[in-house]
Amino acid sequence: PEVSYGDNKEDLGPTKLQGPQAMKGRVVVTLPLLLRSSAFVSPRRQQQKRGAPTSIFAEEGVNGSFVNGSSKVNGSGDQSSDKSSGTSSVPSVGEVTSDDPYSFVVPIVGDLHIDPRKMEDYDVGREHIMSVIEDSKSLESKDRIALVSLGDLGESKNCDHNDDNPYELFAGTTQCHNLAANFLGSFGVPYEVIGGNHDLEGIDEFDSDDMNLRRFLKSHGKETPQFCRQIAEKTLLVGLCSTVFRDAKYTSHEVVVDEAQIRWFEDLVKSKPAEDGWRIFVFTHAPPNGSGLRIIQENHVVNGCCWLNHSNENQCRKFIELVREHRSI
Repeated sequence: PEVSYGDNKEDLGPTKLQGPQAMKGRVVVTLPLLLRSSAFVSPRRQQQKRGAPTSIFAEEGVNGSFVNGSSKVNGSGDQSSDKSSGTSSVPSVGEVTSDDPYSFVVPIVGDLHIDPRKMEDYDVGREHIMSVIEDSKSLESKDRIALVSLGDLGESKNCDHNDDNPYELFAGTTQCHNLAANFLGSFGVPYEVIGGNHDLEGIDEFDSDDMNLRRFLKSHGKETPQFCRQIAEKTLLVGLCSTVFRDAKYTSHEVVVDEAQIRWFEDLVKSKPAEDGWRIFVFTHAPPNGSGLRIIQENHVVNGCCWLNHSNENQCRKFIELVREHRSI
């Protein structure tokens, strides 16, 4: 993709994004994305760097971009010490090191929309990610590598999967979630998953959102819709799940995080302040209103499903307020 910072453009690969995707002041990344801990500087590394800020995030923010699995921070490359002065050497930004407790690797996959008739495409994609995972295993302990799926696991159309019902949508069915669980579990590392707006779409098989949600949880071995995983020293991966489809007030495709999850999330971030060194990466299927992330005007705006809890004004505003209040996010 091409990354544009004001009038300066940096070509990061053979394929350049054109038109509205080449957003000024934005970093455009196609999924799957590889999240490396060194996109944010650990407290230990900050202490080693002369003139580094005292908090985890620089006062003006850390500008991190992900490039082919590596990362750059504030436009800088490798950080090396002055050997003549006798100062200790600092690991390169983007380097995964087994002796750094803040180091981790997390591949992230977006909307898979699995079609069981086209699994060879998913096998190819898995091999791309597996090559990075295997390389990381030699440098990173297994408990600091995990996969995250952002939901929308199945194709929202009939996929010739049910001879008894040629009109049934594949998304949200037992077949869908079991196939997705097998796929996500085939990377050889633990995985976490949240539900998107299509994951409770098994309307021909399940009579209620609650029944469909229970199937989602059972297939993926989850006890709760949300998740929290400590991936490194004082570093959490947190996911919030959409739990409403049939019972939606307006459009069924609004991503709705229920009140119980919101209370749980607020209590969690209050207990893990940035002042104590915590870093929290939050995963949701839709962005929070106020994040500045792009949405599809002719689809999401007119249907009222752009942002988390779009149709509930107070809840819709709540997410970005939590982000602004808690700097650990």
